[in-house]
Amino acid sequence: MLKLSACASIDPAVQTALDHISVNVRKEAWGRQTNSIKAFKKAVKDHGMRIQRGKCVWCEARVGHRGRRSAHRDHVAPKDIYPDWTFEAKNIILSCEYCNGFQVKEALDTIKVRAADYSKCKFWIVHPYFDDPAKHIGFIIKKNRVVIKGLSQKGIWTVRELRLQSATATAARAIEIVIDRAKLSAQDLSLIRQAMEAL
Repeated sequence: MLKLSACASIDPAVQTALDHISVNVRKEAWGRQTNSIKAFKKAVKDHGMRIQRGKCVWCEARVGHRGRRSAHRDHVAPKDIYPDWTFEAKNIILSCEYCNGFQVKEALDTIKVRAADYSKCKFWIVHPYFDDPAKHIGFIIKKNRVVIKGLSQKGIWTVRELRLQSATATAARAIEIVIDRAKLSAQDLSLIRQAMEAL
């Protein structure tokens, strides 16, 4: 899982326009093509692709044109349950279609204690902006396998609910960890990355 340092910067005029959308229609407004909504979505996606280095925040699979999975704008606190945070930049990260899909996250309630200020909510999930994943999720190397392990209640919940222990997610992480730990030349590392992206 990735740790994110800062959310997208949204133009103040765009954010003001979005804040004026009635809370009870924000979920439906997400699909509209107004200039403000398009600008918000573009800013969030461009920023996410850059700081997440083209990876899903949850499973770290490559997304977008360099990956085998599409990049989704994922509401950490789902807009179906918390429409007031539909256009909150800190609530949106990029994930793959699997992690954000019907069988995994979709409308999973990630908030343990709701607060009026989004930043003050208590989350069940390890939040990419507010938490350090390394304090909640760890990896154990067992006989050529890299096994994910929850190190806290929040980490255990995140691994279980997002199915981060699946064979596919484990294999993808193992490849990344082995490459990161190897002392490869920049040229060799580039060749390996190109080969992996071509798969």
